[in-house]
Amino acid sequence: MCGRTACALGADRIRRACVYRDNHGRTRQPEWRDADKYSPSYNKSPQSNSPVLVSRRHFEKDADSSERVLAAMRWGLVPAWFREADPSKMQYKTCNCRSDTMMEKLSYKADGKDDDEEWKGWRLLTMAGIFDCWEPPDGGDALYTYTIITVDASKGLSDIHNRMPAILDGDEAIRKWLDFTEVSTQEALRLIHSTENIAFHPVSTIVNNSRNNTPECLAPIGLGPKTETKVSTSSKMMLDWVKNKSPKKEEGDLPRWSSQFIQIAAPKRTSAGLMHQWLKKDEGDPCAKKPKTQ
Repeated sequence: MCGRTACALGADRIRRACVYRDNHGRTRQPEWRDADKYSPSYNKSPQSNSPVLVSRRHFEKDADSSERVLAAMRWGLVPAWFREADPSKMQYKTCNCRSDTMMEKLSYKADGKDDDEEWKGWRLLTMAGIFDCWEPPDGGDALYTYTIITVDASKGLSDIHNRMPAILDGDEAIRKWLDFTEVSTQEALRLIHSTENIAFHPVSTIVNNSRNNTPECLAPIGLGPKTETKVSTSSKMMLDWVKNKSPKKEEGDLPRWSSQFIQIAAPKRTSAGLMHQWLKKDEGDPCAKKPKTQ
């Protein structure tokens, strides 16, 4: 999986897109934590902040674990045990983690882990992940970071990459993944697998530069054969002239260039060229005067 995602919805629209039902059957929208730290983007890269949906119980010990909150977290896990004063000194790439090793690697081991208007927009791509809270050893603001879990790519995506994000497909899968007090770790892990239930399309290489943040980053592009460059009017006139007026070459005399990009210049009127024309003019007369050769 490559290091790009997109979330162009504003904070309020994300809340409405994440509507859910709690354990009492009530329709709810998650509340935001640090919404001011989130910025919509068509081209999110590691180290940027994204909306992460988690159980309220992570922040309030006595809260109902089925209640959810949205938190702005930085992409790229910094585990709580990291002791450097600067989180950017984390030496390992932790924007993604493999599902088959996440329970073994120390990097991913945890210390313990309104408005009801119906959303009618695009369904969010809900990717499973894990997060942690890192606190500077010398004091300061806590830093919440996350990583996306990856699995073996599905058949439809395997030609693009051998890994894909673990997608939580459906409200029940999301509920089981988030409600950690009601659902065991082993049951939650069974939700982690590849899926074919995903649509995708190629996009422009402008996403390679994270400074590009326009709708063009998401626009589909074609991957058909390359289109031929349009020939200018002057070049077309020259090619037509060569085709209809120039002497034909014998087979094997010169290679047969078919590219429209070969620019054929008009013959120069040199002395050698004039001699050639004179010889061609008189080659049918056996008595024509020939120039002397030494």
